[in-house]
Amino acid sequence: MNALRTTVAALALALFTAGSALAGPPLETDDAGTVDVGKVEIELNGSTMFNKEKTSGVTEKTTASDGSVKITTGLYKALGISLEVPYTFSDRTREDGQLVGKADGFGDMTLEVKYAFAELAGINFAIKPTLIMPTGKYSAGLSEGRWQPGVVLIATKEFEDGTYALHANIGYEHHAYRLDEAREALRSNIWSASVAGEVEVMKGLFAVADFGLKSSENKEGYGSTELPIYALTGARYEINDFLDVNAGVKVGLTKAEDDVTVLYGVVLKF
Repeated sequence: MNALRTTVAALALALFTAGSALAGPPLETDDAGTVDVGKVEIELNGSTMFNKEKTSGVTEKTTASDGSVKITTGLYKALGISLEVPYTFSDRTREDGQLVGKADGFGDMTLEVKYAFAELAGINFAIKPTLIMPTGKYSAGLSEGRWQPGVVLIATKEFEDGTYALHANIGYEHHAYRLDEAREALRSNIWSASVAGEVEVMKGLFAVADFGLKSSENKEGYGSTELPIYALTGARYEINDFLDVNAGVKVGLTKAEDDVTVLYGVVLKF
């Protein structure tokens, strides 16, 4: 937790010492921009994850393929709203080659409202309240079965008319659980921090990088003292004013984070 507190403090300092680019996928770090009123963006995102870990002599391998549809529109000047609907196509866990868990189906939808509230010294600031809704299959392990609020503080700094951009996020989520066992084993308060950068290497083509960490969900046992930390790299190509394509690779830097996740998607703009 000391590492998380240090990183959050460093990012908070960067927010106050560091035009608003719409970063978008494959980045996990959000930007401070909002969609114009009357405009709509539809993200079609997919991912394929692989993770392997060995505990007490047992080798556990997990593979998962997920997708989501995210619709974003502008409600008012500097105010936008989005709804994301996730779907798990296949989630399989094997221990020493034997299948011990599987899941597929809809997960919990997420509602987000983003408000770009200030610009200071060329830095755009936004705040994004979030609400995870228990719409997923609880019996399949695709939902925690509770409404879960959160909030993200966002900062974006552009350089050379958007050729370069930096983004920083500090986030908080409150998780509630149905079962007493889950409440005893898992943390309710999850903090996160991340920073991302992008550069336009040729017209419409952006190289992107992302780094982040968050609180461990486990109170004790495996992963309870190790923060999930990731690094991500990828690219986004703006084909025209109506279509973007993107791809990236996310790598876990600690055992608490999934080993490798391949990200890909398209963004439709209307």
